[in-house]
Amino acid sequence: MIETGVSFNEIHSYRDLNLILSRVEVAPAAPKTNYVDIPGADGSLDLSEALGEVKFSDRTIKLTFTMNPGGDLSEAAWEAKKTQVSNRLNGLSCKITLDKDPGYYWQGRATVDEYQSTKRLRQFVVSAVVRPYKLKQKVTVVSTAISSDGTTVTLKNSRRPVCPTVSCTNDNTKVVFDGATYVFSQGEHKNLGVRLVEGDNKATVSGVGTITFTYQEADL
Repeated sequence: MIETGVSFNEIHSYRDLNLILSRVEVAPAAPKTNYVDIPGADGSLDLSEALGEVKFSDRTIKLTFTMNPGGDLSEAAWEAKKTQVSNRLNGLSCKITLDKDPGYYWQGRATVDEYQSTKRLRQFVVSAVVRPYKLKQKVTVVSTAISSDGTTVTLKNSRRPVCPTVSCTNDNTKVVFDGATYVFSQGEHKNLGVRLVEGDNKATVSGVGTITFTYQEADL
């Protein structure tokens, strides 16, 4: 038996519920587009990025599970399993992690959609509305010692733009990012001007002590 499946927070579909994952359907991320028709002109005006990068709508995940065919498939067992699955998963706000993609998770709310039953097959369909980006399980942490002459830091980011938390061990820590200079005191800070886009983002830091950038990467 292949013990692969899906985790809903700490609840694993196979190890905890003894369900076989039969099918996974993850809808693509739909861009939020904004087209304005221009009278008297060909085509339309695309304003999808008028306020910055294009945004995306929530996505849906549909998961089909089958009761372990090697177990008890009686009507009483089926009713007990429906109760167990509904109690554990229906309406649960959770991190959804596919075993086949363990480095990421989806954030959303699970719903038990369907019960499907024949004499030989007992199935559940669990769906979830999730945020458009899948999040990396491990938070990215980039820490470096600061020199008075300036130190260049490369902050590599995935698809979703993000503002990192900036932690400084000393006052008067200067960060030059995207042509602007920011001065941070000791402690943790968020500054909307330090906004990482996809790819390598360069920052020059100067002062004394150590600076740490912490952020969560996400992909479509």
